Amino acid sequence: MKLDTLRTNTSVISSVLNLDNQSVWHWYREHLSGFRESESNGEHYRHDLQRGEGIDVRVPILEPDNFGAQMAIDEKQIGEEMHTIISNHQTGKIAVMAKSMCFEDLKEALSPHSDACDKVEVLTRDLSSLYAKVGDELFVHSSPVADKFHIVRSLTEACQDVRVRFRQEILREKRLKHQDWKKKEKERKNQCQSSGKEYVAEKFQYQEETLSHGETALETLARSRYLLFKYSSEWTTSQKKRSQALFERFPEIQKVYHRCCEFRNWMKKENVGKEMTEIKNQLQTWMQKVEQDDIDEMLNFKSLVERHLTPILNYFVFGATNAIAENINSHIQRFIMINQGTRDREFFYFRLKKYFT
Repeated sequence: MKLDTLRTNTSVISSVLNLDNQSVWHWYREHLSGFRESESNGEHYRHDLQRGEGIDVRVPILEPDNFGAQMAIDEKQIGEEMHTIISNHQTGKIAVMAKSMCFEDLKEALSPHSDACDKVEVLTRDLSSLYAKVGDELFVHSSPVADKFHIVRSLTEACQDVRVRFRQEILREKRLKHQDWKKKEKERKNQCQSSGKEYVAEKFQYQEETLSHGETALETLARSRYLLFKYSSEWTTSQKKRSQALFERFPEIQKVYHRCCEFRNWMKKENVGKEMTEIKNQLQTWMQKVEQDDIDEMLNFKSLVERHLTPILNYFVFGATNAIAENINSHIQRFIMINQGTRDREFFYFRLKKYFT
């Protein structure tokens, strides 16, 4: 049926044909989709992992034919449950979908299909230890490639953490001064009461630091969030003024911002395919600068890069990213929205398999 390969729901068809949507949905689910036949012959639950009584782990999709040379692995939350999804870069089809984030479950599901797993030459993934283990032990012939998006996101988070740290320091100072003011006011009130004088409450006064462009330091830190994500060439006029004031007042943020831009330039697509010696030398130079800056947030990111050095460097060999996995995740989310959620979870899995395999 044509509806099997579309993301749309039956409300579109029922509105065009001027029929009751609940009736159309019932006809499709019970009689036209093949869902009941798939349930009755066990096909719908064929790949589930059973341990003892009942189903322990749902594996709604497992298609060995969808494995190829380049695969992507990522997680997706559906309802309240996390799912692992392995998809094909070339075809955009899902090879595996399991309602589990446990290595043993994934190993049990994939072990009978080791020949299909051996086809995989490149496996793109995020930096989770689970998917690193999946790649090392289940896709033994594959080269791991760390997803560029996740690396850069961790980098920009480190930059934002420095900005937030300075903002929290100012807020902490303001809070401590307010507490000190309350303590003094309480003492003054007690003195007035003991001496019989009238107590007149005074308003808390806190003189905030104003920077060169007219905003306070707190306002500047709060409003600088988005400009730190962008290259300076992309800044608007107001962002240029704000960044100048920000960097004058907080030179540490300026250092971190420049290190972020340097690393992002290093990970640009134009560097894919360059000599690995040159790539490593550039990274080593950047790491030395980070060590000299001695800023905790960037040192933490540097440590992350060192722990995942091989899959990060493999990006410059294969140029692969996890974009296909993110694209599939967004398609699944759109599928959920169009079909009014996932309350009828088994039928949702059935339709999802029809659409993505």
